[in-house]
Amino acid sequence: MHKLWKLPFRFLNGLIDRAIAVLGVVGFAQFPQFFAQYLQRLGGHLAEAQFLLLSYELTAEYFNMTLEEYIATHLQSGNEIFASSGQLIVELMNRIKALENSFLALNNAPAYSRWWVFLKEYDLEIVKETLSIFTPGIPTTTEGLIYGACGLLVAWVAYIMFKALLKILVRIITKPFSRRRRLMFPTQKQA
Repeated sequence: MHKLWKLPFRFLNGLIDRAIAVLGVVGFAQFPQFFAQYLQRLGGHLAEAQFLLLSYELTAEYFNMTLEEYIATHLQSGNEIFASSGQLIVELMNRIKALENSFLALNNAPAYSRWWVFLKEYDLEIVKETLSIFTPGIPTTTEGLIYGACGLLVAWVAYIMFKALLKILVRIITKPFSRRRRLMFPTQKQA
């Protein structure tokens, strides 16, 4: 009878275990797909920023100036409007450098360390944009298989840890209500 009441809990445990395993595999296996879409979007941001900078370079060239001279003219003009446009060009140049560095780091990262490079190099706005139009896919590459296996391992370890924590919490909560093995007030033997 003692084992009979545990049967539904074993069934539920097995069901939850398998569901979490599938979620881990499918979730982690999506990383290569997300990474590729993020890299495309990052490249788009980089190309657009470079196009904008090119228009400033052409304008500077039209006035027979280098871009640095053009920016300095704006910054030192004494006019707040022109100075702010010079500052925008400087910020655009800094943005291009950051995007180029990030793009190169991500593009040249080996498959086994892409997740780590991604965590170091990601741009939150581009991540949000990528997630808003992300299309999940069925991974058919070795990389997808490896990330799926890692997802299985991470999900399994997380579930085991969650169950252990839950078991500890149940013991702590039920301890005051459990039967005591010793009597609170043992009877005294009379001589």
